[in-house]
Amino acid sequence: MGHSVAQWTNALLAQMPRGVLWQRATSLDLYKYTQGYAPRLERAEQSADNLLLEMRPETTLELLEDWEDYLGLPECVAEPVSSIEYRRYAVVEKYHRKGGLQAWNIQKLATDLGFTVEVDETFPHHCLRSCTYPLWEQKYRYILRVNVYGIPGAYMTCLDDILTPLLTSDARVLECTLQRYKVGGLFYEFYYAV
Repeated sequence: MGHSVAQWTNALLAQMPRGVLWQRATSLDLYKYTQGYAPRLERAEQSADNLLLEMRPETTLELLEDWEDYLGLPECVAEPVSSIEYRRYAVVEKYHRKGGLQAWNIQKLATDLGFTVEVDETFPHHCLRSCTYPLWEQKYRYILRVNVYGIPGAYMTCLDDILTPLLTSDARVLECTLQRYKVGGLFYEFYYAV
């Protein structure tokens, strides 16, 4: 897509005045002078081509930190150093985020962050439901059950050593992000399945 050094040299020579002092022979100093600027222009053009990839959060690499600053990320820090892949997931998710806190939207938010989840909403029993519908207490109306798949050892167990964190970094990111955007009075119960 970019121009070569020879093409840039010819373009620079085309901008020079014409005359006896401005001869364009390849052995003369004017040609060598413009040939010295051509590699810089070639690198600038390549850098500009790479900048096209940085315009979208899905393909950014060099400007990832600027995207994070623009979007107010990280919202939840799991580890001092997060992987570039996770950071890009977070940037893309927040950049394309639409409103809403329904169960399906919470599930989409977690999926966009790279997690496999299923959100179950518990509704209280009333006279229009079938007789086989469970009798949940009213307090369960405000609790969403979030089943997370693919994080087998999310919580520390009594068999782990002292250096094992109470909650793995992946699970901490998911829980922190969902807790940050929950509606007042709504609670989450997280269940981690293999």
